[in-house]
Amino acid sequence: MKFSVLALVGALATTNAFLSGSVPSATRRTAPVNKGIFMRKRAVSPMKGKSKVLLSKDLEGVGRSEEVVTVKNGFYLNYILPRGLGSLATGEALEQAAIVAAKRVEEDAVIAAAAAENKVTLEEIKEYTVTKKVGADEQLFGSVSVPDILGAVEAASGLTLGSPKVKVEDIKMAGTYDFTIKLHQGVTAVLSLAVVGEAEEAVSEE
Repeated sequence: MKFSVLALVGALATTNAFLSGSVPSATRRTAPVNKGIFMRKRAVSPMKGKSKVLLSKDLEGVGRSEEVVTVKNGFYLNYILPRGLGSLATGEALEQAAIVAAKRVEEDAVIAAAAAENKVTLEEIKEYTVTKKVGADEQLFGSVSVPDILGAVEAASGLTLGSPKVKVEDIKMAGTYDFTIKLHQGVTAVLSLAVVGEAEEAVSEE
């Protein structure tokens, strides 16, 4: 009987503790708390996987000598570096490249102005003449080459053009043809070429 009374007292004590909230934390069940934490994405650097390179030689489609360009790391390591075409740009190299770039802008402005003047001169003359040997059907013996055209243009205009880009169709017969000469970036002269036939001299038989 004594044991039963003690057990009943203990049970009542446990019940009171539970109702009052004093039960040890290990016996409680708590619902998981959703804190709503979101990870913020970091901005991707525009230079990721790329490097600034100071070119030591002209590289078509990439840049000119002493110019700083941005290229992919793989292109630098596998192509530019092994061929000695450039090196990673240091702070000093960037400063020097800026000076060179400014000087080139000035030089290009002078060249562009001269090209614009040459364009006016060439287009005032407009038509240039090249004489070629032809047969009875006006078919040329050979064809009209770019050096032929430039020679005629320089002779008529008195200008020295160097090696500009000339665009003309393949000429096989006497006639008049349009052609262009690119004097500078954005400066192209549109001209006309008269190909005049010169008959082959008959070879006398002995």
